[in-house]
Amino acid sequence: MTTADRVTHREVQEILRTFQESGWASMTLELDGIRVTVGKDGPPAPASTAVAPSAPAPAPAPAPVAASSAPAPAPAAPPAVDTTGCIEVRAQTVGAFWVAPGPGEPPFVQVGQTVEAGQQIAIVEVMKLMNPVVTPQGGEIVQICATNADLVEFDQPLFLIRPTDG
Repeated sequence: MTTADRVTHREVQEILRTFQESGWASMTLELDGIRVTVGKDGPPAPASTAVAPSAPAPAPAPAPVAASSAPAPAPAAPPAVDTTGCIEVRAQTVGAFWVAPGPGEPPFVQVGQTVEAGQQIAIVEVMKLMNPVVTPQGGEIVQICATNADLVEFDQPLFLIRPTDG
């Protein structure tokens, strides 16, 4: 570890690599009041398996019958978006994707909105650290590629922007 108070990204990767190579099924790490638990096999399955077979088994049978009776064209795909000439704004880190500055607040941007170069359009949160997502150049928001509150991966496309001429 470093002598500083913060753990670096590289140190976290090394800790996770060591865990992955170990024979441990799970590990809990606590640093500076933050507790992280990781596991190789996921959460225990017996409790959810016991509940799942008894209740959901009868429910799915009627649902497909009702869906078969309903007109098939109902679930239509959204119209295709023309992405010709668009640039992608990608996640600079792994974390939770937020479209608004806070709960209950309006989103930074919406599809169709014009943005300027360097304008903040979202947040990617990593361990309570809010990392702004900014536009590399001005243009129109054509598509929001990630869903609010979902975890995004490094370099995952978050937005498509059609650059403005000028």
